[in-house]
Amino acid sequence: MTEDNTVSLGQPVPVAGAVVPQPNFTAVAQADLVTAHSAVAAVDQAVDKGKVQLDKGSAADLIKSIADARDRVQDLYDTVRGQLDIPLQFGDNWVGRSISRRLREVAVGDQESAVFVIREFMQVLEDVETTVRQASKHTDDTDYDMARTMGGKG
Repeated sequence: MTEDNTVSLGQPVPVAGAVVPQPNFTAVAQADLVTAHSAVAAVDQAVDKGKVQLDKGSAADLIKSIADARDRVQDLYDTVRGQLDIPLQFGDNWVGRSISRRLREVAVGDQESAVFVIREFMQVLEDVETTVRQASKHTDDTDYDMARTMGGKG
């Protein structure tokens, strides 16, 4: 341990029983979703510029895989939302009601909730599917244009 309470790996050492806070599920998942949205947007721009091409067969296989994943996430969303969006009974007093309300907000509330993160993941999958469809269409359009340019039938 060094003078600044770190070990040789640079990790802080808890002092006097201090608890180091751990990131929660939604914070980590939201950061990952931002990264995913950015990656999809970058691929989408590459598709628009003609840098990504995808033949119909590959696109169809990929779209089916995405649809399967989206169906699974939708099932999870439907199940989780139904199971979590219920009032919890911790007692008929202000403490019990406060705990119940807070846990419900974490589960199904605003943008900090687990259900919101699942819904956002479904949106990422939809964006990926749209990008794959655009890449396939761009390839078809390029093939059509090349056939016309070379004197083939269009």
